[in-house]
Amino acid sequence: MKKSSVPLVVFTDNYPFDVGEEFFEQEINYLAERFTEVWVVPMRVGVGASKTRLLPENVSAVLLPLEDARGWKQRVPWYLPRLVAGPGRVELGNTRRSAVCAVRELHFAVDALHRFELFTRTRLYRERLVGRPLIAYGYWLYYGAAMAQMLRATHDAPVAAVSRAHAYDVNESYKPQGHLPARRRLVEGLDEVYPISQYAASFLTPYLSAGGARLDIRHLGVPASGRGERTREPIHIVSCSHLAPYKRIDRLADAVGALSERGRRVRWTHIGERDEQRLEAMREYAARVAPKAKIEFLGYLPNDRTRSLLETAGYTVLVNSSAGEGVPVSVMEAMAAGIPVVATDVGGTKEIVHDGVNGVLAPAQATGEELADAIAQAVDASPDDFRRMCEQAVLTWDEEFNAERQYRGMARRLVELAEGLRQGAAA
Repeated sequence: MKKSSVPLVVFTDNYPFDVGEEFFEQEINYLAERFTEVWVVPMRVGVGASKTRLLPENVSAVLLPLEDARGWKQRVPWYLPRLVAGPGRVELGNTRRSAVCAVRELHFAVDALHRFELFTRTRLYRERLVGRPLIAYGYWLYYGAAMAQMLRATHDAPVAAVSRAHAYDVNESYKPQGHLPARRRLVEGLDEVYPISQYAASFLTPYLSAGGARLDIRHLGVPASGRGERTREPIHIVSCSHLAPYKRIDRLADAVGALSERGRRVRWTHIGERDEQRLEAMREYAARVAPKAKIEFLGYLPNDRTRSLLETAGYTVLVNSSAGEGVPVSVMEAMAAGIPVVATDVGGTKEIVHDGVNGVLAPAQATGEELADAIAQAVDASPDDFRRMCEQAVLTWDEEFNAERQYRGMARRLVELAEGLRQGAAA
């Protein structure tokens, strides 16, 4: 397979350093297959961060020196001309909403300009990218998208500027004052935006314009998985997430307790979270509300170990009790392994969990009792119906969230954009 010689620069949040963006660990391999040079530049970690993921041979990561003694407010005078005019300007329309929105717009613009200045000073940019067409790929419609948008406007050779859009970077209700900065500037200043779901796309349509980005929904994906036997007695629940409050793992603990009180034999395994204080607090809570259940909190596990457990551990259902989601990767991984899913009807979850087909949707604000009812509904299906749920889970994964299909398609589209740049430069 011929590789594109146009450099691909991906602006992540953390990957391949520290934790997070585990779902990008699959995509990067497909990008590396199709591009000779791939550079990964994280936006939220700087020099000194710990590299935690191995990269393909032709992929390199570059850390920016983000930490210095100055705060963002101290940088305002330095960037003032560019905050008023140019591709890094403050989005004035949003500053009129409230004083808080104005501050958030200014803060974002300063931070994005600072990162852009640091990037364009790097040896990578000066010696490997100047004068060459490139693909600038923001993994999030936030700092990464801003980098792509500003490169498109200022780089001395053609740039195709694109960005994915997930959840925190599109859903304004997650943010103070219901406000995300630079929405119109980013969408109008990119070539293409790839929402990972219809739900994510719905937040962006108000910002579309004739000369702005084209929206193209491109799902995330997970690899194929082995599929073991599903145990229904005892009920073996698995959940997979960190323990931030919006994940509402306490409500899942309440549900486990409710099932136990109904005389059900329940085992619950939770995968995820590095913070020992959070883990200990949730262990104590779960022991208090569900003393009859067998419960284990495994903490953070590498992605391959998590997938191995989903394949082999005989889980009955995966439960996602979150208050907000894009399309949960843990749900994709469970379905790849043939595990039905019980999930709250939030965000883009209904785009993967089809009620009564491959799992059960619980109310968005489900109580512990309501979650217990949804789990019981899935577990108590007839043997044939439960088997069909398992089969439909795999079918949903294969048709919509298969990593090979999704990420090959994404890489192919980026190569098409690169080829357009190359041909344009040669004309």
